[in-house]
Amino acid sequence: MSNPLEIYIFDVGLGQSIFIHPATSPEYGMFVDCADAADDSHPIDFLIKNQKIPSNGSMYALSNLTVTNYDQDHFSGLPYIEKVASIATVRLAKNLSSAEIKAEKEETGFVTDALESLCHLKDTYTSSALNYNPPYDVFTYSLSFDDLDESQRTTNNLSQLVFVKYQGSVICISGDLEVAAWDKIIKKYPSVSEYLKATNVFIASHHGRENGYCSNVFTHCGKPDCIIISDKDIMHDTQDGMASKYCQHVPTGITFNGESRKVLTTRGDGNLLIQFNQDGSRTYGQFFTKEESVRAYGDFSSRVVSQGILGSILASQSKS
Repeated sequence: MSNPLEIYIFDVGLGQSIFIHPATSPEYGMFVDCADAADDSHPIDFLIKNQKIPSNGSMYALSNLTVTNYDQDHFSGLPYIEKVASIATVRLAKNLSSAEIKAEKEETGFVTDALESLCHLKDTYTSSALNYNPPYDVFTYSLSFDDLDESQRTTNNLSQLVFVKYQGSVICISGDLEVAAWDKIIKKYPSVSEYLKATNVFIASHHGRENGYCSNVFTHCGKPDCIIISDKDIMHDTQDGMASKYCQHVPTGITFNGESRKVLTTRGDGNLLIQFNQDGSRTYGQFFTKEESVRAYGDFSSRVVSQGILGSILASQSKS
């Protein structure tokens, strides 16, 4: 369908990397989180090879970087992105200063190059963006220190909740919010409830871990097409059984690779491609990096990818 909003959800193990690509306005491509994979592969390389990010001459041009959480698994790929692309605008939660983020991470000995890059963005991208008019809408929410009890003041609970809306379809990207923060953010911002009601695709909080699951969310988000978990292989009790728990909140589900599904996971389903179409319908499928295609399908599929078809498998869904 013409003029879709393409949403690429990369399999980066324990982490999150989502790219929002308006097909006819590639100059407004946006990363929501930018983790790299455990094998040090970078989602932006795939996007560049498949002409999803335009060049501004000397570098590639990324319109926006939005970060949901100030933990490494949400921005580990940032230093590499800055080597190959200029970043025009950012959306970063204002509830922690760069000094506060560094102080918190120094306690755990986890001040990395990626964290330094992120803090540099916070300290330098301080003006409002001018003439920035993407063809989709973005709404963000976050709590302040004062909204949380002392024991709840963690980077998870200070996550930035992100909604992206295009032609009546909505994806909710919830960072690493835990139960107490979910309840507070819904109470503080009445519009959060409204956007949850409109949500078609819900990205499970904290990579689908147990402490990110809040049943109250689904008294507001009552009719998602599907729920997506971005996480590595199950290794902990906090991961086990969560897909089944989320399933109960999806009334119908989607057709995915010829099967009826309510929950998708990057660990099981790989890289996911969603299209929000102009007529309000939505399309769900997979895409393959060149390396994955060679492993799974041989040289033919790698040629398909190099020709820009992305090795994608898509199935349409009706309007809600």
